[in-house]
Amino acid sequence: MNVGDLIEFKCVGAGKTDNPPYSQDGAWRTGVILGKKKIQFEAFNILYRGQVFFALAENCRLVGGV
Repeated sequence: MNVGDLIEFKCVGAGKTDNPPYSQDGAWRTGVILGKKKIQFEAFNILYRGQVFFALAENCRLVGGV
């Protein structure tokens, strides 16, 4: 996965944008990768509903199941 890719991801913090809040916890959400970091693990900054969230790579997948 690279910057600009459309992905599905799971992130508890993104639940604050749900209505009602956190009602879709555990669901796959769709966003765009804005940045990529690898320190001891790989993680992404993801644009979702106009906000940026941070998710571990193992909680992300490319849209379309690739």
